[in-house]
Amino acid sequence: MKIKLLFIILLTFLSFKNYAQNDDAEALLQKANATYQAKDFALALELYEQLLNQGYHAPELYYNLANAYYKNENYTFAILNYERAIKAKPDFEDAKTNLKFANLHLRDNITSIPESNFSALFNFFVKKISLNLWACFTLIFLGIGLVLFALYFFAHEAKFKKFAFSFGFVFVIMSILALCGGFYAESVNSESLEAIITSPVVTAKSSPDDSGTDLFRIHEGLKVLIKDKSADWIEIRISDGRSGWVKQSALEKI
Repeated sequence: MKIKLLFIILLTFLSFKNYAQNDDAEALLQKANATYQAKDFALALELYEQLLNQGYHAPELYYNLANAYYKNENYTFAILNYERAIKAKPDFEDAKTNLKFANLHLRDNITSIPESNFSALFNFFVKKISLNLWACFTLIFLGIGLVLFALYFFAHEAKFKKFAFSFGFVFVIMSILALCGGFYAESVNSESLEAIITSPVVTAKSSPDDSGTDLFRIHEGLKVLIKDKSADWIEIRISDGRSGWVKQSALEKI
């Protein structure tokens, strides 16, 4: 009885603690937003960063932080946080629009290699469709499949039974594929395979050490793809297909 009572007290304490933390976070967010509206962008930036450091992560928070960085003319970290907002919420149109303006301040103008139709379609399904939408597809396909199987058992005509069974099987397979697609997309997106260069100037090397041959030079704000890691070196690929090694401290993962 005493153990049960202690358990209830502990749960009550944790509930009040979480409630208080949420209240504190909400108050800090309101203060940060008010500070931003008052055009004190430097202070707003600090307050938004405090929220992130306290463990609160949301697309809107990254978006507000990016706007504060943009107003402070720190376009590199504005780009980084717009990208993080879009990663967390792929259909975040305001973030996409502001990201385009931030990218106008990049020093590097690199021509991207056009994607093949298959690659573009694959990237769309893996990166653009949210986990919630994958879950919706899974449930819809599964629901249709189960309805068709039910019709198979209750139908009397052989032709209709064959139709219901065949398409029921197809929709169940589609639900399994959608489930696998969701898990795969989540695993790919959670690995943070993309990054933003945050050092003013970076020289990519042919190998993960300072003695490697200089391959090309890039500047802060550029989005790169992470290919490999060796100690404190990261192998990156830029949009024109060139690859090279840079120090891990020269970039931030999205």
